[in-house]
Amino acid sequence: MAKSATSIIYRSPLLSPAGLPIYILNAAALPDTHDVDYDTLLPYVLARLPGEDELVGGAEYEVILFAGGATEGATSTRRNHPGVGWFLQAYHVLSRAMRKRIQKLYIVHQRTWVRMLVEVFSTVASPKFRRKIVHASTLSTLALHIPIDNILIPPSAFLRDRQVASSIHVPSASGRRAFGAPQPFPKNFQGQWRLPRVLRETTSFILMGDNINMEGLFRIPAHVKLKEILREAYDRGQKFIIWKEQNIALPLPRYYNAEGLDTIVAQADQSETYGVHLAAGLLKFWYAELREPLFPPSCYRDLKIHFGNAEATPSLEKLTEMLSYMSKWSILPITSRQVLNRHLLPLMSAVIQHSDRNKMTADNIAVCFAPTLLCGFDPVEDMKMSAIVRKILAVAADLWSAGLREALGIEEGAFAHDMQPPARIEDYEDPLDRRLSSQDETKSPASFHEDQEVGIILKDNDASPIEPYLNYMVPPPLPPRQPIPQQKEEAQSFAPPLPQRSSRSTSTPFSDETTVRRKPAPPLTVPPRYSTITASSDDVTESPSTYMAVSDGFAPARRGDWSFDADEETHTNKPTSASPSAPYGIGNRQESQIRRKPVTPTLQSDDEGWGKKK
Repeated sequence: MAKSATSIIYRSPLLSPAGLPIYILNAAALPDTHDVDYDTLLPYVLARLPGEDELVGGAEYEVILFAGGATEGATSTRRNHPGVGWFLQAYHVLSRAMRKRIQKLYIVHQRTWVRMLVEVFSTVASPKFRRKIVHASTLSTLALHIPIDNILIPPSAFLRDRQVASSIHVPSASGRRAFGAPQPFPKNFQGQWRLPRVLRETTSFILMGDNINMEGLFRIPAHVKLKEILREAYDRGQKFIIWKEQNIALPLPRYYNAEGLDTIVAQADQSETYGVHLAAGLLKFWYAELREPLFPPSCYRDLKIHFGNAEATPSLEKLTEMLSYMSKWSILPITSRQVLNRHLLPLMSAVIQHSDRNKMTADNIAVCFAPTLLCGFDPVEDMKMSAIVRKILAVAADLWSAGLREALGIEEGAFAHDMQPPARIEDYEDPLDRRLSSQDETKSPASFHEDQEVGIILKDNDASPIEPYLNYMVPPPLPPRQPIPQQKEEAQSFAPPLPQRSSRSTSTPFSDETTVRRKPAPPLTVPPRYSTITASSDDVTESPSTYMAVSDGFAPARRGDWSFDADEETHTNKPTSASPSAPYGIGNRQESQIRRKPVTPTLQSDDEGWGKKK
């Protein structure tokens, strides 16, 4: 019960931004209800919360609930959380001081049973408690309220977040800090080259105890999602990552104000930590993500000339000439030689010394690393060069402790010295690609975190040299504003007047000589009305529906006389007498024709040609 309680609830090493301790409640670690009696488990869980002495003294705390546990299917019989009654019982068991001293409750990856639980507690608890709850659907949302790089987050929470979101975005994200960085080896505050944190921690964990004797080391593939999660964690600067395999664990870094690190590592369950095969896979992933591969395409031709013979074994002299720092005719760049001599070849030599148990001979481990060191433009050419690189790595790993290290001038304890934790706490984390002032170097990580949010430009990920990129961080001052003459200022202070509307008979206001003349408008042709189509001087024998107009689309030409009949008013409401059977208004058209006023007046051009209305 006590072991299960340590995985269910634990205290994060660092304090919150408000200076309060943070307790992590991991719902994924809740055991199956069929295996554990939750009534017996309840006292062990509550015992891990702050004690009464601390609460009476005024101590306050915050809680982060990672509610994303195992997915429950329709046919699944596993139930890794108790009922609502158990939580109500736990709430009533808590003392009044423990319920009042909680300041924030962050609920991450909320699920259905958690929503029901919150609604039930809203009726039981005080209304003030509801205002203390902060809902976060993802870790990116949680990062808006609290820096997640200071929190010890279990792997189950990362996996649950990967199902909801493809990546994690935090306000202080730097882009590429560990993987694909412009410089593979960063410098410490003394200006010396050192190994990056990801290489130092994974390599130290692999070489610890029986981890190096693990069968299939570097050959068994790692968990793909966990590998991507750890890549983001190291690039983000996640401070606490627990590497543990059975009873062998890597100590956590001693950051400022960190408490209970040894206890947390000792009590951590194996399912909530990262194992040795994941460390080996992440190490190979770091080599594959190098911005410039260790064997660049520019050296392919020379590799074929010196090491292309499949039957010849590379000699010690050729390997020394290629790997030595002092070599003037080396086919490899200085960065590749530094990485090979300080990390890869010593690691391979240490692994093959335990080949009788881990089954990783020089050829086997060279097969695992050779494809990650090549990344050219032609995959077929890379595949051909992989055999040459594999042969070079296998022979160099065998000869490393048999004369190659001495020929290169490397001390015996140099590799072990690089694996030691740094003396200064600032060297634990890989630096950002930006220029730090002398004031930033003396600050603690708490204040340094605030400075990281200013001036981070993602353009640095594509700049290989650091110095040109640093020029982007401080923009040059703007040039002094040129004085504006008095006349221009007076002219710009008022809006320019709009030009006057041009007249047809006068000149424009901008020129006294030019005159704007417009083209006369064509005469407006008014279509005839229906009555004028059917009414004409000739007798019409057809009905109006069968009457065909001329080809121009109009009726026969009407009379030019548009004057009004004097008897119009007398004919408007009288039927014709020519034919008694004729419809109203249709009869003797010569006598009873009704002349109507045109709907639209006709526009005609005047004598001057300006198109004025008459």
